[in-house]
Amino acid sequence: MIYLKSSVGIEIRRDDLLISSLQSNFSTGVFTKFQRIAGYPTRDRQEVRKEIDAFFKSQRLAKDNVVLGLPRNEIVLRHLDLPVEVAENLKQVVVYQVQSFEPTEEEKFYFDYFQLKSSPDSKRILVLLVMIKKSVLDNHLKVLDELGIKPAVVICSSIALTNLFLQNGAAHEKKTFLLADLTPTELEVIALRDGALLYSHQVRRARETSWKDALLHELEAAAGKIRLGPEDDIEKLVLAGESAAETRLEVNDTLKECELMSSFIRFEIPIQNRASLQEAAISLGLAYTGLVRRPVLRMNLLPTALRIQQNRWAFAPTILLGLAILMLLGGVVFRQSVQERILIRRLDTESLRLKTRVSSVQILINEADAQEKKIRYLEDLLRQRDRNLEVLRELTLILPADTFLNVYTNNEGTIALSGSSASAPDLIPKLEKSPVLMNVVQRGTIFKDAQTGKDRFNFEARLER
Repeated sequence: MIYLKSSVGIEIRRDDLLISSLQSNFSTGVFTKFQRIAGYPTRDRQEVRKEIDAFFKSQRLAKDNVVLGLPRNEIVLRHLDLPVEVAENLKQVVVYQVQSFEPTEEEKFYFDYFQLKSSPDSKRILVLLVMIKKSVLDNHLKVLDELGIKPAVVICSSIALTNLFLQNGAAHEKKTFLLADLTPTELEVIALRDGALLYSHQVRRARETSWKDALLHELEAAAGKIRLGPEDDIEKLVLAGESAAETRLEVNDTLKECELMSSFIRFEIPIQNRASLQEAAISLGLAYTGLVRRPVLRMNLLPTALRIQQNRWAFAPTILLGLAILMLLGGVVFRQSVQERILIRRLDTESLRLKTRVSSVQILINEADAQEKKIRYLEDLLRQRDRNLEVLRELTLILPADTFLNVYTNNEGTIALSGSSASAPDLIPKLEKSPVLMNVVQRGTIFKDAQTGKDRFNFEARLER
């Protein structure tokens, strides 16, 4: 497949690197690969570098568009409420504010800011200020440089997750959402209102505290911080991270409007990457930030001197390649038309020279066209063979009488089954014996339905060719 642009997101999650690649084709973005490199700070640098190089080589990726995501606990987020009169000198005002946060001359900050939306008649400006200690970022950049990585953009995980969720910005206007990133030991809650990031907080979860209790406590804190009134509603709670699916099951009875981040991702996702979608959410958000021209929150904590500068000539190879591709596509599209015109001219010339044979030649052409249409019609009939009735008949024969299907889908030969049964684990061997199904696997966890007492199951299988 031809990809016009690619971006790689690298998330620093404690001692691991989470890497996702996102590539765009003519229609949409494609989530092409995900990899987790564990324990990178303490491992041999050359060994880690080989793993990273293998990731880039496997997808033929360049290293000039890498977006680095820093942990939330290393970032300082501040919301500045300023009078509208400072709009013309906003950059200098922000610089003064940053200097006021620096305790000593040695503890400098790298920073960037973003002006949040406000009503046209508002007399105040709300600015999102993001800062990180110079020493902390310099240390990350030094380690990554030893691993062969020079990021083009540096942001925090909260910004990446926000940009990923707000892919369709218009759909989130005048609404309040809460995002939660859940790792095995930590959780971060982000509050969004009208497409603006108003709150972000990360805490460690105590071992004796359940995910439900920890999450509800942080949600209450977030609602208080953004001044959520009694009549205001939270549209949805969206969970991301390795522990998202587990947490959703715990809070499902309390928080009805709770969904996984994977439901809001609009990229093309190959089957081999779907299982990693929740774990890769932030790194995928980083890659998305580097792929699009105008992300919702556009910022870069990387110092100006270290940013990759591209002059106008840097785009010349890309432009020439695009023109060449367009010319080739044009040749393919118009090739048949040009050949038909040449053939018509030759036929006209021959018909003038051989008038007596023109009618017979025309009859042969008409007959050939009719036969070609018949052949195409028969080919279409053969391609339209529907095996769904065959599969459903087979399922009716092999499934026990106490088993009921709620969902059946056939997506290009991938069969998804969902329902309830008195003994769901016993169904997989029966389905494996079917002559029309293969590779039957369980998706998700089998659990008891509180109302019916039966097992709730989700299976996936491939259709035998």
